[in-house]
Amino acid sequence: MVLVLDTADIPERDRAEAVRAAMLTATPACHLQHQDSGSSPRARIDLWHFGDAFLWRHDGTGMRMTRTPTHIRRDAPETIALALQEYGRARRSQAEHTLDLGRGDLLLSDLTAPYDYVWSGLGCASALSVPYDRLGLPVDLVRRAAPRLGASTLFPLVRQHLATLTRQADAVSCDGQAPAVGEASIALVRALLASTDSEHRDAAAALDDTLPARINAYIEAHLRDPELRPAVIAAAHNISLRQLYRLIQPPHTTLEQWIVTRRLAGARADLARSQERRSITDIARSWGFRDPSHFTRRFRGAYGLTPREWRRLTTEERAAS
Repeated sequence: MVLVLDTADIPERDRAEAVRAAMLTATPACHLQHQDSGSSPRARIDLWHFGDAFLWRHDGTGMRMTRTPTHIRRDAPETIALALQEYGRARRSQAEHTLDLGRGDLLLSDLTAPYDYVWSGLGCASALSVPYDRLGLPVDLVRRAAPRLGASTLFPLVRQHLATLTRQADAVSCDGQAPAVGEASIALVRALLASTDSEHRDAAAALDDTLPARINAYIEAHLRDPELRPAVIAAAHNISLRQLYRLIQPPHTTLEQWIVTRRLAGARADLARSQERRSITDIARSWGFRDPSHFTRRFRGAYGLTPREWRRLTTEERAAS
């Protein structure tokens, strides 16, 4: 993670200029204006790299970002940004489309075209930036997709992926698999855009190419569901079990065991964090294990400790540190 800016460490008289300079580090050239008169701006801006894609998050007081034709002539990266409005309300105008955004809405911005984006009061948005040449989609398809995202069946899946990636960005960006996560994220964005225009000549190929990434994202989104199993995954993607097993081949294990392993890892992390605030049974069920005894056996088989022993060990280590 790169902490681009935290105005908590900056004197109030210098914050407006600091926010302006930081935003121009994370985004292409634009005109920035503080929206909340009578108060100094507050902001925290974080930036993470995932191979060819990067994620940035801006949490702070109201602002307006206007990108004009002059800005584009001076600084025109061939990039799109898919943004998630985490909280607060915003409005974005680009081309002939104006969108009002609230919590959980997705926004596609084409950074090669003018736009106006504004929010008042406190707000927060995270955005995944992807180079156009990595999308493998024509510009006309991408631009037509912008106002249609909400109608896509992939919208909830991509929204959850972006939200999860933002929550886990610190850990994931430091992992050796960060570029692979970036590739998967680009594939999901490509699939989302292609799904808004199924009649376009490039859309079908894009959806076929991104099917493995979509299946992996589906598994991640439904990992806590006790009904998640290969037959359900195959049916959700209109493919046979044989096709599923051909497309998704976890190394050195089966798909079923891979799902269990990921659930156990999630439960292990929750046990370490929650101390005694949540029961072991509650945590087990929240990760898709209906039978607490079965969960205990699988956990001990994976980690050599029972869930109770693991929780006690992590509690003792935390108290000693």
